[in-house]
Amino acid sequence: MIASLAMYPFAQVRAATNDLWAAIRRNLGWGPDELEWNVLTPDVWSDPNLLLAQCCGWPLVAELPDSMAVLGTFDYAVPDSVNGTYRSVIVTGTERSLDELRADPRTLAAVNDHLSLSGWISLQHVWGGKPQNFVTGAHIESCRALVDGRAQVACIDAVSFNLFEEFEPAAVAGLRVIGHGPRIPCLPIFVPVQHVAKVPELRSAFAAAVAAPSLAEARRAFRIRGFEPRDRA
Repeated sequence: MIASLAMYPFAQVRAATNDLWAAIRRNLGWGPDELEWNVLTPDVWSDPNLLLAQCCGWPLVAELPDSMAVLGTFDYAVPDSVNGTYRSVIVTGTERSLDELRADPRTLAAVNDHLSLSGWISLQHVWGGKPQNFVTGAHIESCRALVDGRAQVACIDAVSFNLFEEFEPAAVAGLRVIGHGPRIPCLPIFVPVQHVAKVPELRSAFAAAVAAPSLAEARRAFRIRGFEPRDRA
């Protein structure tokens, strides 16, 4: 079996993520010894040996089978995050407001992926439609496009933006938060159909791990303050 929690694959938080998984595995008494870091999303989602993985909310509902069962979400310690929900940040490198950018048909948005709930679906909700855009492939590349002046607005996952500010300050230098996306669940953690019966046990193991005093530093590094059980619905 393999397990992946690599939706925020920053080198600076890998050790903290590994520590968290080690605690989850101790609570379970079984499972992969280590997290999978070589096979990343979306390829890992369809791996026949998958035990669990973290994914974006939009592919979960739009692409992954209904047979996938959601364990829940981490509750992230970032601004405006509440009980395992958060809001994307709308950012710009210009001096204009969100209303001014939205009113200008020449505004170009940098989008990480058109299957991104935080980066594209949330932006359309705020925009009231689809702005002119181009795909960058990653939230950090969208930020760099704003810094470079290749785009005027982007919608960025709130946890990613918080981590960029600490670990990739040049990628967000001069950017301003000018709005927020709708409130949505944080990134879901799911299991394939063959492991659905293990959901209660896995939820208990996750909840105990994120509450352990010995993991306080790992949680701080990874911006985690809790675990929220959540169903697919």
